[in-house]
Amino acid sequence: MAFDMSQALPIMVNNYAKLFGITVKMQGSLAYTNGKVITIPRLDINNPVKSRLAYGFLAHESAHIRYTDFSLLKENKIKGFFLGFSLFNILEDSRIETLISREYIGVYENLSLLNDYYEKSWQNFCSRINQSVLLNVVCSFVQTYAQSYCQKFSSSRKRAAFLYFHLRKRITPKRINQIAKIVRKNAEAKNSHEVNELVTKILNVLVNVDYSKEPKLENQYCKNDDIYEEISEGGHEEKSTFVTEMIKFKRRTKDDITKVTPSKAPSTILEENSNCAISSSREDLGLFHENECPPGRSDFINDLADTYGLRRALSQKVRAYVESLGSSTVYGRKIDPYKAQKACVGVEDIFKGKIEQTDFSTSFHVLVDVSCSMLSTDNSDKSRAYEACKAALMLALAIEGIDGIKSMVTFFPGFDSEFEVALRENERASRVSSRFDQKPRGSTPLAQSLWFAFKKAHALECNRNIILVITDGMPDSIANVKNCFEYAKNNGIEIYGLSIRSENILQLFEKAQVLDSASMLQEKAYSLLNELFDPRKYNFENLSHKEINK
Repeated sequence: MAFDMSQALPIMVNNYAKLFGITVKMQGSLAYTNGKVITIPRLDINNPVKSRLAYGFLAHESAHIRYTDFSLLKENKIKGFFLGFSLFNILEDSRIETLISREYIGVYENLSLLNDYYEKSWQNFCSRINQSVLLNVVCSFVQTYAQSYCQKFSSSRKRAAFLYFHLRKRITPKRINQIAKIVRKNAEAKNSHEVNELVTKILNVLVNVDYSKEPKLENQYCKNDDIYEEISEGGHEEKSTFVTEMIKFKRRTKDDITKVTPSKAPSTILEENSNCAISSSREDLGLFHENECPPGRSDFINDLADTYGLRRALSQKVRAYVESLGSSTVYGRKIDPYKAQKACVGVEDIFKGKIEQTDFSTSFHVLVDVSCSMLSTDNSDKSRAYEACKAALMLALAIEGIDGIKSMVTFFPGFDSEFEVALRENERASRVSSRFDQKPRGSTPLAQSLWFAFKKAHALECNRNIILVITDGMPDSIANVKNCFEYAKNNGIEIYGLSIRSENILQLFEKAQVLDSASMLQEKAYSLLNELFDPRKYNFENLSHKEINK
């Protein structure tokens, strides 16, 4: 079945990240890069337009990594000087977007969509432009004029014209034309250093202003001392709205100025960033990079000494399951009575419409919830997270080394990402058992973990794919999880849930069990797998098979 845009996004973005040798995160409300990690805003992946925006953000930040000289950002004349950095970033954005659009087909359309997407924000900005700080309007003019001249966005051309006529009321046309002339040279800039030289020229035009000779508005925000105040980063915040905005913005980014590469006017970014509580509803895909669980106790495997009997019994059951579906096995739903008479002399061909299974394999992926709610002890001295970790390791050890079974274990959330991998398909659980000792943290990004499990299932190309989720509550994004279940259903991927004292999970999982306490996890996990790997109970007609002698 073909992917739609939102379903393919994790895989496609992961490939994009590999192309540029970077790590990609989707979180917060800003897009930025530090040269090694790209962060793009949280987006509703159920919306096809917003899904495309992710590619626009990714292309923009990848272009910074490819073409921007990040060492320049560490120089004192840019670092810590937000006006200079903002102007540099605005011009550099136009330069690098032009370059990457020429190098990669299709990027220009995504960047153009990204630019047009903020039309509502632009209209809001226009509605209160008379009350906007002068330097804010100047930065917006530089941005839109650079976009119209370099990227040639039609919407930017109209915006630049609007800002030009507005600025004529606040500063002289001669000064605006001086700025525009400098901006046009940005199309000829060969590197980041030449862009920085243009920024210096624009700053000279702005700073050397005799505002007593400039046009005045009734509500005048721009004063000569305010500009020098912003440059020196000193003085009183209340004197300049622009300075106040810049200081607030820097505090939000923890003064890491190299972390921010805004593609919009500072006021717009501030407005969106102030709404980060809304965007943190985690309607996102999470990290597209496969992080590994940090190791816990080296002797954690010793805590499973009392599960040896269960593991051995389960291992025998899984081996029998694999052997029964071996390459030479023949099955059928009805016996041919004439052929059955020859069974006593060793004839195996006794079925009507028999089915032959060849090279049968099964992927089994355990997703373990270690969110903060798993700290609960359920009137016991052991937390839910501890019991879940033990159950996951027990299952992994039980099916370790069995040919035809690809077992994996992933914990969510991770410390540095939405999920982290404890066991890969080519690893043995007994050798990486310390990764299973995980402590509770964070929220419940189940959807992100499921998309990762789907990606692994497609990569392994097994005949049967099983995902077992161990959790104790509802996920961060119910809508995204429902989308995951729909995708799994359409692609023949089985999902089962073991929930600790949470009946709500039954609203999402078609096949789930609710446990009274975490202490029951090992027993229930054993009984569930014992049933899943029982060839007598499995419907073989659901498998990819070759039918013969029909």
